[in-house]
Amino acid sequence: MQIGKQKSQLDLPQEWQAAFERDRENPLRGNDPLPERQAARFLAAFILTGLVFVLLPGTLLGVWNLLRIAGEQTGTGATPAWIQAHGQAQLLGWVGTFILGISLYVLPKMRGRYIARLDLVWLDWGLWTVGVAWRWWIGVSGNYWRVGLVGSAALELAAFVLAQYLLWVNPTKDAAPQRFQRQKPFPGDLASWLGVVGFASFIVALVLNLGIAIEVARRAAEPVYPPVADRIFLILALWGFAIPAAWSYSTRFVTIFAGLAEPKQTTARWLAAGVAITVVCALLQQFLTASVIAAGVSLGAVWALRIFEPSVREPKRVGVYRNYPAFMRLAYVWLLIGAFWGIAAELAPQVSGLGGASRHALTVGFLATLIFCVAPLILPSFLAGRELQSSALMGASLWLLTVGCTLRVGSESLAYSSPGGIAWKVLPVSALLELTAVCLFVLNLGLTIAQRIPAWFGPSGVAPRMTVYFYVASFPKARAVLQDAGLTTLAYAREIPHTLTLAEAAAADRADLDLILGALRDFFAERRPRRQRNI
Repeated sequence: MQIGKQKSQLDLPQEWQAAFERDRENPLRGNDPLPERQAARFLAAFILTGLVFVLLPGTLLGVWNLLRIAGEQTGTGATPAWIQAHGQAQLLGWVGTFILGISLYVLPKMRGRYIARLDLVWLDWGLWTVGVAWRWWIGVSGNYWRVGLVGSAALELAAFVLAQYLLWVNPTKDAAPQRFQRQKPFPGDLASWLGVVGFASFIVALVLNLGIAIEVARRAAEPVYPPVADRIFLILALWGFAIPAAWSYSTRFVTIFAGLAEPKQTTARWLAAGVAITVVCALLQQFLTASVIAAGVSLGAVWALRIFEPSVREPKRVGVYRNYPAFMRLAYVWLLIGAFWGIAAELAPQVSGLGGASRHALTVGFLATLIFCVAPLILPSFLAGRELQSSALMGASLWLLTVGCTLRVGSESLAYSSPGGIAWKVLPVSALLELTAVCLFVLNLGLTIAQRIPAWFGPSGVAPRMTVYFYVASFPKARAVLQDAGLTTLAYAREIPHTLTLAEAAAADRADLDLILGALRDFFAERRPRRQRNI
Protein backbone atom coordinates (compact mmCIF):
# COMPACT_ATOMS: atom_id res chain seq x y z
CA MET A 1 0.00 0.00 0.00
CA GLN A 2 2.88 2.39 -0.72
CA ILE A 3 2.77 5.37 -3.04
CA GLY A 4 5.05 8.26 -3.94
CA LYS A 5 4.32 10.82 -1.21
CA GLN A 6 4.39 9.32 2.26
CA LYS A 7 3.94 10.67 5.74
CA SER A 8 4.51 9.09 9.11
CA GLN A 9 1.63 7.91 11.24
CA LEU A 10 2.07 10.96 13.49
CA ASP A 11 1.14 13.25 10.55
CA LEU A 12 -2.09 11.37 9.83
CA PRO A 13 -5.55 12.41 11.08
CA GLN A 14 -6.55 11.44 14.58
CA GLU A 15 -9.00 8.79 13.35
CA TRP A 16 -6.21 7.07 11.41
CA GLN A 17 -3.87 7.15 14.40
CA ALA A 18 -6.56 5.64 16.60
CA ALA A 19 -7.13 2.85 14.06
CA PHE A 20 -3.41 2.08 13.96
CA GLU A 21 -3.43 1.89 17.75
CA ARG A 22 -6.32 -0.61 17.61
CA ASP A 23 -4.33 -2.68 15.11
CA ARG A 24 -1.35 -2.78 17.47
CA GLU A 25 -3.44 -3.71 20.49
CA ASN A 26 -5.49 -6.32 18.66
CA PRO A 27 -3.82 -7.60 15.48
CA LEU A 28 -6.04 -8.54 12.58
CA ARG A 29 -8.20 -11.55 13.46
CA GLY A 30 -9.87 -12.92 10.40
CA ASN A 31 -9.27 -13.29 6.70
CA ASP A 32 -6.97 -10.70 5.15
CA PRO A 33 -7.84 -10.24 1.44
CA LEU A 34 -4.35 -9.05 0.47
CA PRO A 35 -2.52 -12.42 0.69
CA GLU A 36 -5.27 -14.04 -1.37
CA ARG A 37 -4.92 -11.40 -4.08
CA GLN A 38 -1.13 -11.79 -4.08
CA ALA A 39 -1.46 -15.57 -4.33
CA ALA A 40 -3.93 -15.24 -7.21
CA ARG A 41 -1.43 -13.03 -9.01
CA PHE A 42 1.41 -15.56 -8.95
CA LEU A 43 -1.01 -18.38 -9.80
CA ALA A 44 -2.09 -16.41 -12.88
CA ALA A 45 1.58 -16.12 -13.90
CA PHE A 46 2.04 -19.91 -13.69
CA ILE A 47 -1.21 -20.58 -15.56
CA LEU A 48 -0.44 -18.10 -18.36
CA THR A 49 3.04 -19.58 -18.69
CA GLY A 50 1.59 -23.08 -18.94
CA LEU A 51 -0.86 -21.91 -21.60
CA VAL A 52 1.95 -20.46 -23.68
CA PHE A 53 3.90 -23.72 -23.42
CA VAL A 54 0.97 -25.93 -24.37
CA LEU A 55 0.03 -23.80 -27.36
CA LEU A 56 3.39 -22.92 -28.93
CA PRO A 57 6.35 -25.13 -27.92
CA GLY A 58 4.03 -28.00 -27.03
CA THR A 59 1.09 -28.58 -29.34
CA LEU A 60 2.17 -26.48 -32.32
CA LEU A 61 5.59 -28.14 -32.44
CA GLY A 62 3.95 -31.53 -31.94
CA VAL A 63 1.61 -30.94 -34.87
CA TRP A 64 4.54 -29.85 -37.02
CA ASN A 65 6.46 -33.00 -36.08
CA LEU A 66 3.47 -35.22 -36.84
CA LEU A 67 2.83 -33.56 -40.20
CA ARG A 68 6.46 -34.23 -41.18
CA ILE A 69 6.19 -37.84 -39.99
CA ALA A 70 2.93 -38.35 -41.87
CA GLY A 71 4.33 -36.71 -44.99
CA GLU A 72 7.26 -39.10 -45.12
CA GLN A 73 5.19 -42.01 -43.73
CA THR A 74 7.95 -43.04 -41.37
CA GLY A 75 8.48 -42.70 -37.65
CA THR A 76 11.83 -41.06 -38.32
CA GLY A 77 10.35 -38.20 -40.31
CA ALA A 78 10.96 -35.68 -37.51
CA THR A 79 14.32 -35.14 -35.84
CA PRO A 80 14.74 -36.73 -32.38
CA ALA A 81 15.82 -33.36 -30.92
CA TRP A 82 12.54 -31.76 -32.00
CA ILE A 83 10.47 -34.67 -30.71
CA GLN A 84 12.18 -34.54 -27.31
CA ALA A 85 11.81 -30.74 -27.18
CA HIS A 86 8.08 -31.15 -27.85
CA GLY A 87 7.76 -33.80 -25.15
CA GLN A 88 9.53 -31.69 -22.52
CA ALA A 89 7.46 -28.62 -23.40
CA GLN A 90 4.23 -30.60 -23.00
CA LEU A 91 5.09 -32.60 -19.91
CA LEU A 92 7.16 -30.03 -18.01
CA GLY A 93 6.15 -26.75 -19.65
CA TRP A 94 2.40 -27.31 -19.51
CA VAL A 95 1.49 -30.07 -17.06
CA GLY A 96 4.47 -29.40 -14.77
CA THR A 97 3.88 -25.65 -14.67
CA PHE A 98 0.17 -26.10 -13.91
CA ILE A 99 0.88 -28.59 -11.12
CA LEU A 100 3.65 -26.43 -9.67
CA GLY A 101 1.57 -23.23 -9.66
CA ILE A 102 -1.59 -24.87 -8.32
CA SER A 103 0.41 -26.66 -5.62
CA LEU A 104 2.01 -23.41 -4.44
CA TYR A 105 -1.44 -21.83 -4.31
CA VAL A 106 -3.55 -24.67 -2.91
CA LEU A 107 -1.38 -26.73 -0.58
CA PRO A 108 -0.54 -23.95 1.94
CA LYS A 109 -4.23 -22.97 2.04
CA MET A 110 -5.20 -26.57 2.80
CA ARG A 111 -3.01 -26.24 5.88
CA GLY A 112 -4.57 -22.88 6.75
CA ARG A 113 -1.48 -20.93 5.71
CA TYR A 114 -0.08 -18.56 3.11
CA ILE A 115 3.49 -18.52 1.78
CA ALA A 116 5.25 -15.60 3.44
CA ARG A 117 8.14 -15.17 0.97
CA LEU A 118 6.36 -14.11 -2.20
CA ASP A 119 9.67 -12.91 -3.64
CA LEU A 120 10.86 -16.53 -3.58
CA VAL A 121 7.66 -17.66 -5.31
CA TRP A 122 8.34 -15.25 -8.15
CA LEU A 123 11.96 -16.40 -8.26
CA ASP A 124 10.71 -19.98 -8.48
CA TRP A 125 8.42 -19.07 -11.38
CA GLY A 126 11.31 -17.38 -13.16
CA LEU A 127 13.74 -20.29 -12.68
CA TRP A 128 11.20 -22.85 -13.86
CA THR A 129 10.03 -20.82 -16.86
CA VAL A 130 13.56 -20.03 -18.06
CA GLY A 131 14.67 -23.62 -17.53
CA VAL A 132 11.82 -25.20 -19.49
CA ALA A 133 11.91 -22.56 -22.25
CA TRP A 134 15.68 -22.88 -22.57
CA ARG A 135 15.39 -26.68 -22.89
CA TRP A 136 12.85 -26.31 -25.67
CA TRP A 137 14.89 -23.68 -27.49
CA ILE A 138 18.14 -25.64 -27.61
CA GLY A 139 16.17 -28.67 -28.85
CA VAL A 140 14.78 -26.85 -31.87
CA SER A 141 17.65 -24.44 -32.59
CA GLY A 142 20.79 -26.26 -31.45
CA ASN A 143 22.33 -22.94 -30.37
CA TYR A 144 24.96 -23.42 -27.65
CA TRP A 145 23.19 -26.63 -26.83
CA ARG A 146 25.85 -28.11 -24.54
CA VAL A 147 25.58 -25.21 -22.11
CA GLY A 148 21.82 -24.98 -22.61
CA LEU A 149 21.14 -28.66 -22.00
CA VAL A 150 22.96 -28.66 -18.66
CA GLY A 151 21.87 -25.16 -17.66
CA SER A 152 18.18 -25.79 -18.33
CA ALA A 153 18.21 -29.08 -16.40
CA ALA A 154 19.93 -27.36 -13.46
CA LEU A 155 17.37 -24.53 -13.45
CA GLU A 156 14.45 -26.97 -13.53
CA LEU A 157 15.89 -28.93 -10.60
CA ALA A 158 16.62 -25.75 -8.65
CA ALA A 159 13.10 -24.44 -9.24
CA PHE A 160 11.45 -27.62 -8.03
CA VAL A 161 13.66 -27.86 -4.95
CA LEU A 162 12.84 -24.22 -4.16
CA ALA A 163 9.13 -25.02 -4.53
CA GLN A 164 9.45 -27.81 -1.98
CA TYR A 165 11.26 -25.44 0.37
CA LEU A 166 8.43 -22.93 0.02
CA LEU A 167 5.79 -25.58 0.61
CA TRP A 168 7.26 -27.48 3.53
CA VAL A 169 10.22 -25.62 5.09
CA ASN A 170 9.83 -21.87 4.60
CA PRO A 171 7.91 -20.12 7.41
CA THR A 172 4.33 -19.32 6.46
CA LYS A 173 1.74 -16.98 7.85
CA ASP A 174 -1.77 -17.80 9.03
CA ALA A 175 -4.65 -17.32 6.64
CA ALA A 176 -7.04 -16.94 9.57
CA PRO A 177 -5.19 -16.74 12.90
CA GLN A 178 -8.23 -17.43 15.05
CA ARG A 179 -8.76 -20.77 13.29
CA PHE A 180 -5.25 -22.07 12.79
CA GLN A 181 -3.15 -21.86 15.91
CA ARG A 182 -0.88 -24.81 15.23
CA GLN A 183 0.66 -26.48 12.20
CA LYS A 184 -1.45 -29.46 11.17
CA PRO A 185 0.23 -32.89 11.22
CA PHE A 186 0.64 -34.98 8.07
CA PRO A 187 -2.94 -36.08 7.31
CA GLY A 188 -2.00 -39.46 5.82
CA ASP A 189 -4.92 -39.51 3.38
CA LEU A 190 -4.89 -40.66 -0.24
CA ALA A 191 -4.19 -37.20 -1.66
CA SER A 192 -1.27 -36.61 0.71
CA TRP A 193 0.44 -39.95 0.09
CA LEU A 194 0.11 -39.59 -3.68
CA GLY A 195 1.42 -36.03 -3.48
CA VAL A 196 4.43 -37.05 -1.41
CA VAL A 197 5.42 -39.95 -3.66
CA GLY A 198 4.79 -37.81 -6.75
CA PHE A 199 6.99 -34.94 -5.58
CA ALA A 200 9.71 -37.36 -4.45
CA SER A 201 9.65 -39.16 -7.80
CA PHE A 202 9.89 -35.88 -9.67
CA ILE A 203 12.98 -34.83 -7.74
CA VAL A 204 14.54 -38.16 -8.75
CA ALA A 205 13.45 -37.53 -12.35
CA LEU A 206 14.97 -34.04 -12.40
CA VAL A 207 18.25 -35.26 -10.85
CA LEU A 208 18.35 -37.97 -13.52
CA ASN A 209 17.55 -35.36 -16.15
CA LEU A 210 20.54 -33.29 -15.04
CA GLY A 211 22.80 -36.35 -15.09
CA ILE A 212 21.67 -37.30 -18.60
CA ALA A 213 22.15 -33.72 -19.78
CA ILE A 214 25.72 -33.65 -18.47
CA GLU A 215 26.59 -36.94 -20.16
CA VAL A 216 25.02 -35.91 -23.47
CA ALA A 217 26.84 -32.57 -23.36
CA ARG A 218 30.13 -34.39 -22.75
CA ARG A 219 29.83 -37.19 -25.27
CA ALA A 220 27.10 -36.61 -27.88
CA ALA A 221 27.14 -34.73 -31.16
CA GLU A 222 23.60 -33.32 -30.83
CA PRO A 223 21.14 -32.46 -28.02
CA VAL A 224 19.40 -35.83 -28.04
CA TYR A 225 18.97 -38.11 -25.04
CA PRO A 226 19.84 -41.79 -25.64
CA PRO A 227 16.65 -43.86 -26.12
CA VAL A 228 16.95 -45.84 -22.88
CA ALA A 229 17.81 -42.80 -20.75
CA ASP A 230 14.99 -40.79 -22.34
CA ARG A 231 12.58 -43.65 -21.70
CA ILE A 232 13.52 -43.86 -18.01
CA PHE A 233 13.10 -40.11 -17.60
CA LEU A 234 9.67 -40.14 -19.27
CA ILE A 235 8.44 -43.00 -17.05
CA LEU A 236 9.61 -41.17 -13.93
CA ALA A 237 8.11 -37.85 -15.02
CA LEU A 238 4.84 -39.41 -16.22
CA TRP A 239 4.12 -42.41 -13.99
CA GLY A 240 6.11 -41.13 -11.03
CA PHE A 241 4.93 -37.50 -10.98
CA ALA A 242 2.28 -36.23 -13.39
CA ILE A 243 -0.18 -39.13 -13.13
CA PRO A 244 0.02 -39.54 -9.32
CA ALA A 245 -0.37 -35.76 -8.97
CA ALA A 246 -3.48 -35.97 -11.16
CA TRP A 247 -4.86 -38.73 -8.93
CA SER A 248 -4.03 -36.69 -5.84
CA TYR A 249 -5.88 -33.61 -7.05
CA SER A 250 -8.72 -35.80 -8.30
CA THR A 251 -9.48 -36.67 -4.67
CA ARG A 252 -10.09 -32.95 -4.08
CA PHE A 253 -11.58 -31.67 -7.31
CA VAL A 254 -13.02 -34.56 -9.35
CA THR A 255 -14.69 -36.04 -6.26
CA ILE A 256 -16.23 -32.70 -5.28
CA PHE A 257 -17.26 -31.33 -8.67
CA ALA A 258 -18.50 -34.61 -10.16
CA GLY A 259 -20.38 -35.41 -6.94
CA LEU A 260 -18.57 -38.71 -6.35
CA ALA A 261 -18.48 -40.67 -3.10
CA GLU A 262 -15.53 -40.19 -0.76
CA PRO A 263 -12.38 -41.97 -2.05
CA LYS A 264 -11.23 -45.17 -0.36
CA GLN A 265 -8.57 -43.74 1.93
CA THR A 266 -7.32 -47.16 3.04
CA THR A 267 -5.64 -47.60 -0.35
CA ALA A 268 -3.30 -44.62 0.19
CA ARG A 269 -0.13 -46.48 1.19
CA TRP A 270 -0.66 -49.27 -1.34
CA LEU A 271 -1.04 -46.89 -4.28
CA ALA A 272 1.93 -44.81 -3.15
CA ALA A 273 4.01 -47.98 -2.84
CA GLY A 274 2.94 -49.04 -6.33
CA VAL A 275 4.09 -45.74 -7.79
CA ALA A 276 7.42 -46.03 -5.96
CA ILE A 277 7.96 -49.59 -7.24
CA THR A 278 7.17 -48.45 -10.79
CA VAL A 279 9.87 -45.78 -10.46
CA VAL A 280 12.42 -48.27 -9.11
CA CYS A 281 11.69 -50.75 -11.91
CA ALA A 282 12.17 -48.01 -14.50
CA LEU A 283 15.51 -47.03 -12.96
CA LEU A 284 16.57 -50.70 -13.13
CA GLN A 285 15.42 -50.81 -16.78
CA GLN A 286 12.78 -53.44 -16.02
CA PHE A 287 10.33 -51.82 -18.37
CA LEU A 288 7.83 -54.67 -18.73
CA THR A 289 7.58 -55.03 -14.97
CA ALA A 290 7.17 -51.27 -14.63
CA SER A 291 4.37 -51.30 -17.21
CA VAL A 292 2.53 -54.15 -15.49
CA ILE A 293 2.76 -52.48 -12.08
CA ALA A 294 1.68 -49.12 -13.55
CA ALA A 295 -1.39 -50.77 -15.05
CA GLY A 296 -2.21 -52.45 -11.75
CA VAL A 297 -1.81 -49.19 -9.84
CA SER A 298 -4.05 -47.46 -12.39
CA LEU A 299 -6.79 -50.01 -11.77
CA GLY A 300 -6.34 -49.47 -8.04
CA ALA A 301 -6.57 -45.69 -8.45
CA VAL A 302 -9.78 -45.94 -10.50
CA TRP A 303 -11.28 -48.19 -7.81
CA ALA A 304 -10.07 -45.98 -4.94
CA LEU A 305 -11.39 -42.79 -6.53
CA ARG A 306 -14.76 -44.42 -7.36
CA ILE A 307 -14.60 -42.83 -10.80
CA PHE A 308 -17.12 -45.13 -12.45
CA GLU A 309 -19.55 -45.28 -9.54
CA PRO A 310 -22.74 -43.17 -9.79
CA SER A 311 -22.58 -39.66 -8.39
CA VAL A 312 -23.99 -39.28 -4.88
CA ARG A 313 -24.50 -35.52 -5.26
CA GLU A 314 -25.49 -33.28 -8.12
CA PRO A 315 -22.33 -32.19 -9.97
CA LYS A 316 -21.50 -28.48 -10.16
CA ARG A 317 -22.84 -27.24 -13.49
CA VAL A 318 -23.30 -23.48 -13.05
CA GLY A 319 -21.24 -21.50 -15.53
CA VAL A 320 -19.47 -24.51 -17.08
CA TYR A 321 -20.13 -27.14 -19.75
CA ARG A 322 -22.86 -29.35 -18.32
CA ASN A 323 -21.53 -32.70 -19.53
CA TYR A 324 -17.99 -32.36 -18.18
CA PRO A 325 -18.45 -35.21 -15.61
CA ALA A 326 -18.67 -37.68 -18.52
CA PHE A 327 -15.34 -36.41 -19.83
CA MET A 328 -13.78 -36.74 -16.36
CA ARG A 329 -14.72 -40.42 -16.44
CA LEU A 330 -13.54 -40.68 -20.03
CA ALA A 331 -10.14 -39.37 -18.96
CA TYR A 332 -9.79 -42.39 -16.67
CA VAL A 333 -10.79 -44.68 -19.54
CA TRP A 334 -7.86 -43.20 -21.46
CA LEU A 335 -5.65 -43.85 -18.43
CA LEU A 336 -6.45 -47.56 -18.56
CA ILE A 337 -6.06 -47.69 -22.34
CA GLY A 338 -2.65 -46.05 -22.11
CA ALA A 339 -1.52 -48.32 -19.28
CA PHE A 340 -2.49 -51.57 -20.99
CA TRP A 341 -1.26 -50.49 -24.39
CA GLY A 342 2.04 -49.83 -22.65
CA ILE A 343 2.14 -53.51 -21.70
CA ALA A 344 1.29 -54.45 -25.29
CA ALA A 345 4.14 -52.27 -26.54
CA GLU A 346 6.56 -54.17 -24.31
CA LEU A 347 5.26 -57.56 -25.41
CA ALA A 348 5.14 -56.67 -29.13
CA PRO A 349 8.07 -54.33 -29.79
CA GLN A 350 7.82 -55.03 -33.52
CA VAL A 351 4.61 -52.93 -33.59
CA SER A 352 6.49 -49.65 -33.42
CA GLY A 353 3.51 -47.36 -32.97
CA LEU A 354 2.13 -48.95 -29.81
CA GLY A 355 4.51 -47.13 -27.48
CA GLY A 356 3.68 -43.74 -28.96
CA ALA A 357 -0.04 -44.51 -28.89
CA SER A 358 0.23 -45.49 -25.23
CA ARG A 359 2.01 -42.26 -24.31
CA HIS A 360 -0.52 -40.19 -26.26
CA ALA A 361 -3.42 -41.89 -24.49
CA LEU A 362 -1.80 -41.00 -21.16
CA THR A 363 -0.66 -37.44 -21.90
CA VAL A 364 -3.52 -36.21 -24.09
CA GLY A 365 -6.28 -38.69 -23.38
CA PHE A 366 -5.86 -38.74 -19.60
CA LEU A 367 -3.89 -35.68 -18.47
CA ALA A 368 -5.09 -33.17 -21.05
CA THR A 369 -8.74 -34.24 -20.85
CA LEU A 370 -8.63 -34.06 -17.06
CA ILE A 371 -7.03 -30.61 -17.19
CA PHE A 372 -9.59 -29.45 -19.77
CA CYS A 373 -12.31 -30.49 -17.28
CA VAL A 374 -10.82 -29.33 -13.98
CA ALA A 375 -9.05 -26.10 -14.95
CA PRO A 376 -12.23 -24.26 -16.07
CA LEU A 377 -13.89 -25.35 -12.83
CA ILE A 378 -11.25 -24.23 -10.33
CA LEU A 379 -9.02 -21.59 -11.92
CA PRO A 380 -11.62 -18.82 -12.39
CA SER A 381 -12.51 -19.10 -8.70
CA PHE A 382 -8.85 -19.23 -7.63
CA LEU A 383 -8.06 -16.16 -9.75
CA ALA A 384 -9.93 -13.62 -7.61
CA GLY A 385 -13.38 -15.11 -8.15
CA ARG A 386 -13.62 -14.66 -11.91
CA GLU A 387 -16.19 -16.46 -14.06
CA LEU A 388 -15.33 -18.83 -16.89
CA GLN A 389 -15.54 -16.86 -20.11
CA SER A 390 -17.51 -19.45 -22.09
CA SER A 391 -19.02 -22.83 -21.25
CA ALA A 392 -19.50 -23.40 -24.99
CA LEU A 393 -15.76 -23.07 -25.61
CA MET A 394 -15.16 -25.52 -22.77
CA GLY A 395 -17.49 -28.07 -24.36
CA ALA A 396 -16.08 -27.58 -27.86
CA SER A 397 -12.50 -28.03 -26.65
CA LEU A 398 -13.41 -31.26 -24.85
CA TRP A 399 -15.17 -32.76 -27.87
CA LEU A 400 -12.44 -31.79 -30.32
CA LEU A 401 -9.73 -33.11 -28.02
CA THR A 402 -11.58 -36.42 -27.60
CA VAL A 403 -12.14 -36.94 -31.32
CA GLY A 404 -8.56 -35.95 -32.14
CA CYS A 405 -7.09 -38.22 -29.47
CA THR A 406 -9.27 -41.13 -30.57
CA LEU A 407 -8.10 -40.77 -34.16
CA ARG A 408 -4.46 -40.40 -33.09
CA VAL A 409 -4.33 -43.36 -30.71
CA GLY A 410 -6.34 -45.55 -33.06
CA SER A 411 -4.26 -44.78 -36.15
CA GLU A 412 -0.72 -44.42 -34.82
CA SER A 413 0.05 -48.09 -34.24
CA LEU A 414 -1.55 -49.01 -37.57
CA ALA A 415 0.28 -46.30 -39.51
CA TYR A 416 3.73 -47.10 -38.17
CA SER A 417 3.21 -50.79 -38.93
CA SER A 418 1.74 -50.45 -42.44
CA PRO A 419 3.44 -47.87 -44.70
CA GLY A 420 1.13 -46.42 -47.31
CA GLY A 421 -2.06 -47.24 -45.43
CA ILE A 422 -5.00 -44.93 -44.82
CA ALA A 423 -3.93 -44.48 -41.20
CA TRP A 424 -1.19 -42.10 -42.35
CA LYS A 425 -3.89 -39.80 -43.73
CA VAL A 426 -5.76 -39.86 -40.43
CA LEU A 427 -2.77 -38.73 -38.34
CA PRO A 428 -2.66 -35.13 -39.68
CA VAL A 429 -6.42 -34.78 -39.14
CA SER A 430 -6.05 -35.87 -35.52
CA ALA A 431 -3.22 -33.39 -35.00
CA LEU A 432 -5.22 -30.46 -36.38
CA LEU A 433 -8.25 -31.37 -34.27
CA GLU A 434 -6.14 -31.47 -31.12
CA LEU A 435 -4.46 -28.18 -32.03
CA THR A 436 -7.88 -26.56 -32.46
CA ALA A 437 -8.98 -27.95 -29.09
CA VAL A 438 -5.90 -26.53 -27.39
CA CYS A 439 -6.43 -23.14 -29.06
CA LEU A 440 -10.01 -23.00 -27.76
CA PHE A 441 -8.91 -24.04 -24.28
CA VAL A 442 -6.16 -21.40 -24.20
CA LEU A 443 -8.52 -18.74 -25.57
CA ASN A 444 -11.16 -19.56 -22.96
CA LEU A 445 -8.78 -19.40 -20.00
CA GLY A 446 -6.93 -16.41 -21.43
CA LEU A 447 -10.14 -14.39 -21.75
CA THR A 448 -11.14 -15.51 -18.26
CA ILE A 449 -7.87 -14.26 -16.76
CA ALA A 450 -8.20 -10.99 -18.69
CA GLN A 451 -11.53 -10.20 -16.99
CA ARG A 452 -11.50 -7.54 -14.31
CA ILE A 453 -11.97 -8.74 -10.75
CA PRO A 454 -15.71 -9.20 -10.11
CA ALA A 455 -17.53 -8.05 -6.99
CA TRP A 456 -19.62 -10.88 -5.57
CA PHE A 457 -21.68 -8.68 -3.28
CA GLY A 458 -24.51 -6.24 -3.79
CA PRO A 459 -25.10 -2.68 -2.55
CA SER A 460 -25.47 -3.97 1.01
CA GLY A 461 -21.80 -4.94 0.88
CA VAL A 462 -20.92 -1.23 0.90
CA ALA A 463 -21.61 0.10 4.38
CA PRO A 464 -20.15 2.75 6.73
CA ARG A 465 -18.93 0.04 9.15
CA MET A 466 -16.86 -1.74 6.47
CA THR A 467 -13.13 -1.04 6.46
CA VAL A 468 -11.24 0.98 3.90
CA TYR A 469 -8.51 -1.66 3.97
CA PHE A 470 -10.88 -4.40 2.82
CA TYR A 471 -11.99 -2.49 -0.27
CA VAL A 472 -8.53 -1.33 -1.30
CA ALA A 473 -6.81 -4.67 -0.61
CA SER A 474 -9.48 -6.61 -2.50
CA PHE A 475 -9.92 -4.13 -5.37
CA PRO A 476 -6.82 -1.91 -5.80
CA LYS A 477 -8.67 0.38 -8.25
CA ALA A 478 -11.10 1.25 -5.46
CA ARG A 479 -8.35 3.42 -3.95
CA ALA A 480 -8.66 6.02 -6.71
CA VAL A 481 -12.47 5.94 -6.39
CA LEU A 482 -12.23 6.68 -2.68
CA GLN A 483 -9.70 9.44 -3.21
CA ASP A 484 -11.88 11.11 -5.83
CA ALA A 485 -14.87 10.84 -3.47
CA GLY A 486 -13.05 12.81 -0.79
CA LEU A 487 -10.75 10.48 1.19
CA THR A 488 -7.69 12.65 0.56
CA THR A 489 -5.52 11.00 3.21
CA LEU A 490 -5.26 7.96 0.93
CA ALA A 491 -3.17 10.07 -1.44
CA TYR A 492 -0.21 10.20 0.93
CA ALA A 493 -0.72 7.43 3.47
CA ARG A 494 2.02 4.82 3.39
CA GLU A 495 -0.31 2.09 4.59
CA ILE A 496 -3.93 1.71 5.62
CA PRO A 497 -4.94 0.52 9.10
CA HIS A 498 -6.94 -2.68 8.98
CA THR A 499 -9.69 -1.43 11.29
CA LEU A 500 -10.34 2.04 9.82
CA THR A 501 -13.99 2.16 8.75
CA LEU A 502 -15.42 4.20 5.90
CA ALA A 503 -17.30 6.35 8.42
CA GLU A 504 -14.09 7.10 10.35
CA ALA A 505 -12.14 7.84 7.17
CA ALA A 506 -14.87 10.22 5.97
CA ALA A 507 -14.87 12.02 9.32
CA ALA A 508 -11.07 12.30 9.24
CA ASP A 509 -11.14 14.05 5.85
CA ARG A 510 -14.42 15.89 6.44
CA ALA A 511 -15.80 14.14 3.39
CA ASP A 512 -19.43 13.41 2.50
CA LEU A 513 -20.03 9.79 3.62
CA ASP A 514 -23.08 9.40 1.38
CA LEU A 515 -21.03 10.51 -1.62
CA ILE A 516 -18.33 7.96 -0.75
CA LEU A 517 -20.86 5.17 -0.36
CA GLY A 518 -22.53 6.06 -3.65
CA ALA A 519 -19.23 6.14 -5.53
CA LEU A 520 -18.25 2.72 -4.18
CA ARG A 521 -21.65 1.25 -5.00
CA ASP A 522 -21.41 2.50 -8.57
CA PHE A 523 -17.88 1.12 -8.80
CA PHE A 524 -18.93 -2.35 -7.65
CA ALA A 525 -22.18 -2.35 -9.65
CA GLU A 526 -20.09 -2.24 -12.82
CA ARG A 527 -18.16 -5.28 -11.59
CA ARG A 528 -21.05 -7.55 -10.77
CA PRO A 529 -20.62 -11.07 -12.20
CA ARG A 530 -22.53 -11.89 -15.36
CA ARG A 531 -24.82 -14.36 -13.62
CA GLN A 532 -25.94 -11.65 -11.11
CA ARG A 533 -26.57 -8.80 -13.50
CA ASN A 534 -30.13 -9.81 -14.29
CA ILE A 535 -31.06 -10.59 -10.70
